[in-house]
Amino acid sequence: MTILDIIADLGMGIYAYCTDFTINIANLTNTSYYEVNFFLFCVLFPVLLIALPCTAFFLKFKLKKLKQLTEIQ
Repeated sequence: MTILDIIADLGMGIYAYCTDFTINIANLTNTSYYEVNFFLFCVLFPVLLIALPCTAFFLKFKLKKLKQLTEIQ
């Protein structure tokens, strides 16, 4: 078994797990697989893609300001 076979098997396993997770969420919420997919990849992912870097920049500047305040005292 080569490294490529291992990577392919790992990829298939992750894909199968994610698909099963999405189907289970759809069943629990009485929605379709496509609606859950839409929410995850067209709503949640773009929001997180924007919110997380904004949060990181905000915290970076807050930490910088805190360091400046502690240097003054």
